[in-house]
Amino acid sequence: MSDDKISDVEVFVHNKMVVSFACPQCKLEKEVAVERIKDVYHWNINATCRRCAHKFKVSFNFRKYYRKETYIHGLLYDSFESIDPAGDVIVTDISLTGVGFECNSCDFSVGSVLILRFILDDGERSKMEKKISIESIRGSKVGALFLGESNFDKVLGKYILPQ
Repeated sequence: MSDDKISDVEVFVHNKMVVSFACPQCKLEKEVAVERIKDVYHWNINATCRRCAHKFKVSFNFRKYYRKETYIHGLLYDSFESIDPAGDVIVTDISLTGVGFECNSCDFSVGSVLILRFILDDGERSKMEKKISIESIRGSKVGALFLGESNFDKVLGKYILPQ
C-alpha cells in the first residue's frame, strides 16, 4: 500500500479512548477502541462499510498539536553559520512542535540536525529560522521536530492556530 495516497477519512485520536468515523458513501458510523489501533501502523488502513460495501481508506492521527497545511519554499543549512544551502525544500505542513516538507535531492538521514529557513505566507512575511531534527523520511516526504523550542513561538502560533 502506498503512503502517497491520501486517506478518504482522517480520524483525530488525541487523548480519546474511543474514536468514530463514517463511511464516505452512506455515512454509517463505526466506533473503534483506541486500544485496538495504538500499536499498529495507522495510516491508510483499508476499510469496507458493513452496510453498502464501499471500500475506503482511514487514517488515525495521533498528533498532539494541530498541523496547518502549507506550500512554502524553504532552505536547509548544515548550521546557523552556513551560507550555502544543503537543500531546497517545500514546507507542506507546520505545527507548534515540528514541520513536514518535501525534498527531492537532499542528502541527510533520520537523526540529522539541520537549520530550516523559510518565510511564512502571513501578512508580515515573517522570517523563520528553526533548528530541526529529522524524524522520518518516506520517499521525498520528510518529518522533523523543532529543537530548542523552550518558549511558545507567538508568530508561529498566530500563523498555525485556526482563527
